[in-house]
Amino acid sequence: MRVAIDCRLWDEGGVGRYIRNLVYALNKHRSPIEYTLLVRPESKLQVTSYKLQTNFKLQITNAKWHSVDEQLGFWRALEKEKFDLVHFPYFSHPILYNRPFVITIHDLTILHFPTGKATTKSLPEYYLKRLAYVAALKHGIYKSQKILVPTEFVKEDILKNFKIPAEKIVVTYEGVGIELQNSNSQIHKSTNQTQNSNYKVNNRNSREEKPYFLYVGNFYPHKNVEYLLEAFAKVKDEKVKLTLCGAESFFSKRMEEVVKKLNLESRVVFKYGVGNEELLALYSSAVALVYPSKFEGFGLPIVEATALSCPLLLADIPVFHEIAPPGAEFFSLNNGSELAEKMNALLVKKQARLSEKEKENYLAKFSFAKMALETERVYEKVAR
Repeated sequence: MRVAIDCRLWDEGGVGRYIRNLVYALNKHRSPIEYTLLVRPESKLQVTSYKLQTNFKLQITNAKWHSVDEQLGFWRALEKEKFDLVHFPYFSHPILYNRPFVITIHDLTILHFPTGKATTKSLPEYYLKRLAYVAALKHGIYKSQKILVPTEFVKEDILKNFKIPAEKIVVTYEGVGIELQNSNSQIHKSTNQTQNSNYKVNNRNSREEKPYFLYVGNFYPHKNVEYLLEAFAKVKDEKVKLTLCGAESFFSKRMEEVVKKLNLESRVVFKYGVGNEELLALYSSAVALVYPSKFEGFGLPIVEATALSCPLLLADIPVFHEIAPPGAEFFSLNNGSELAEKMNALLVKKQARLSEKEKENYLAKFSFAKMALETERVYEKVAR
C-alpha cells in the first residue's frame, strides 16, 4: 500500500505542528505501508532529521499551497505517481485530484468569518481568494474518502453546513507536540520550582516579574485579543502583567496600537518567536492561560497548559468545553466585565490543579501518538 502525505506546510505553525507530529508518531512503529512524504526543498533537512524508517521516502515539490502551481503542477505530479491514497492535512489541495484521498479539516473558520478584516489584501483580491478557498474546502469535503477532524465540534459543524454522511468523518484528538515534550524533559526538574519562582518575562527594553496572565496564539481578528486587552485594563492590581505570545505580523501590530490606546504599555508584554523551553516556563509560572477566541476547531494551548499544570480561563464556546480538563473556568464573550472579574478573582484564590492521575487520564486522551495510530487505521481502511 502506497500512501502519500502532503507535508508542504511542514515549517508552518498550527498545521505544520500537526504534520510534524503525525509523521513523527507514524515513524515510531513498524508498518507495512509505504509512505511518501511530499515536502518542499527548504523542509528536507528537518524531515530527514527524524531518522525515517525504510518504509518512508521523500519526494520534493516546489508547489506552494494556495497557488496556481498547486492546482496544476502538484496535481499532475500526484496523478503521475498513482498513489493508493493521498492525505491532504489542510483544506488547500488540487481540486482536480479525484483519485482516493483523505483530508484533514481543522475548522470552518473561513465560512464563519468571511470578512476582509482578516486580511491584509484589498477586498476584491480577498474575496476572489476566498472563493478559491471555499471551492477547495467543498471539494475536499465532498470528494474525499474520509475527513479527519480534531474535535466532535468540528464534525458537527461540518454536518450542519454540508450534506454528507456522519460516518465519513473521523475525530482524532491532538495533543502535546514532540517539540514541547523534548524540551520538557530537559527542564522537568525545574518545572516544579518555577511554580513559585521569579521567572522573568523579557520585554524589548525592560524585565518584568510575574504575576502575569498568558495568551498563546496568533492575532487574527477571531482570536479576540482586543477583548482580552480591554478586560485586562480592568484588572485592579497594576503590578500584574499580560504576556502575549505569538508571531509578529500585521495583526499583532494592530494589537500593539490597542495597547497604546488603553495606556497599557507598561503592563502588556509582546513576545514574538518564543522558543519551546521559554514557552514551557511561561506556562508553568503564569497565573492562568487566558483564551478569548470566538471560534476554534481545537485549541492546542489548552492541552499544553494542562500538561504544565497552568490554570485556564477560557471563552465559553462549545469546543473549549469539549477539550478542557476538569476545573477549567469559563467566561462569557457577551459580558465585558466577567473576564476581568475572573482574572481579579484568580489573583486572590488560585484555581485548583489537576491531580497527577487526572492529568495522566487527560493526556492519554489528547495525544498525537494516539491520533497517528487512529489516522493510520483510516489509511488502511480506505486504501485496502
